[in-house]
Amino acid sequence: MSDLHVERFKGYLERKPRTGPETVHIDVTNVCNLDCVTCWNYGGTLDTPKSIAWKRQRIEPAVFFRVLDEVVATGTERIVISGGGEPFTHPDIERFIGAVKSRGLRLTVITNGTLCDFDRLAELRIDQLLLNVASASPETYVAYHPNQPKETFGKLVEGCRRLRDLTAINMVQVINGLTAHEVVAMVELAADVGARVSFKVGDLPSGTKQFALTATQRERLLNDDLPLARKKAKHLGVRHNLDAFERQLRGVKEEQPPCFAGYLYSRVSVDGRVFFCCAHIDAGHVNDGPFEQVWKSPKYDAVRQTLHRGGSFAACQRCGKHDMNVSAQRELEALLADGSLQAGAEGSAVGPAGAVLDDALEATR
Repeated sequence: MSDLHVERFKGYLERKPRTGPETVHIDVTNVCNLDCVTCWNYGGTLDTPKSIAWKRQRIEPAVFFRVLDEVVATGTERIVISGGGEPFTHPDIERFIGAVKSRGLRLTVITNGTLCDFDRLAELRIDQLLLNVASASPETYVAYHPNQPKETFGKLVEGCRRLRDLTAINMVQVINGLTAHEVVAMVELAADVGARVSFKVGDLPSGTKQFALTATQRERLLNDDLPLARKKAKHLGVRHNLDAFERQLRGVKEEQPPCFAGYLYSRVSVDGRVFFCCAHIDAGHVNDGPFEQVWKSPKYDAVRQTLHRGGSFAACQRCGKHDMNVSAQRELEALLADGSLQAGAEGSAVGPAGAVLDDALEATR
C-alpha cells in the first residue's frame, strides 16, 4: 500500500482529505456509435430520449489536459476515461491516452470496443479496458446492438486476443431477457481471450421493460446456469463476480459499507461539472478553480460530512462504488487492527447506514 493511500485513510479518519483522490474519472464525450437496447442514453425505445445537443457534447482538449495536470498535482494515481457515449468517438482520444500514460498514471478506458484499433491499443499500453459486450455470440450481440452487423462481434473477440498479456480486459456482460441464456458461454468467451468477466442485471430505463428477465429465466439462472458457470470458471481459471451477480438476481439487500468516495474517487463530466461519485452528486465545476480547490471546497465537503454523519443520498441505495468501498473498508480495518493507523475521537468513521467503523473491528481485537 502506497504512502499516499495511507494518507487518504488518515484523511478519512480525520474527516478532512489530506491529499487528492486516488482515481479521477473523466467523461470525454456523449457521442456514441451504438444503440444498445437498454442504454439510458441511446436505447431505441426510450420514453425520454436525450436531446441532440446533449448527444453532441465533447470535452474540450484544453479542459482535459488542464484537469489532468491539476489532479496529478494532488497525488492522483489512476485515470478512468469514459463518457455518456463512446470515448473512441472523440477525435483526440489517443492524445488523451498518451497524456495520461506519459505522466506515469494507471489508465482504465470504458469502451464498447467497436471503434478501437487494437494493434494501436497494444502500442499505447492501456492498463485496463472495461469492454461492454453483453453477448457471447454474433446473434446475441446483434440483438443487443441492433445497428451492428454480426461481423462486429468477431472483430471484438479477435481484438481482445490481440491484447492478451498486454492489457487487462474486463468483459462487462449485461444480463437481461436477450442475453440471459449465454451466461455459461460468457465465461467460456472470457477464458478464450484471457479476460475477467463481470455480470450485472441490466438496468431498465423507462421504455425498455420489454427486455426484462422473465421469472423463468431468473429461475434457470439461479438453479442451473450459475452453478455451471462457477464450475466452468474454476476449471478454466476465469476471474468473475458470480457471487455478487447471484445476490443481485435474488434481490438481496446488502448493508452499505462506509463511503470512501470523498477520499479515493472523483468524476469530471463532459461539461466540466465535478461529481462526488458516479451517481452524479454535484460537488462543483472545473471552472471554480484548480481541482484541489474544488476538492477541498465547502460544497464538496458538505457531501463528505453528510455521509460521515450517517446521512445518504437517493443514489446510495444503488451504489456504483460498492466494490471500491468494500475493499477500502477492509484495508482500513487491517491498518487499524495492526496499529498502522489510530482512530481518535473525530475518526470513528460513520458510514451511510450510520454504522460506526470501530464497531466492525471488535472481531479483530
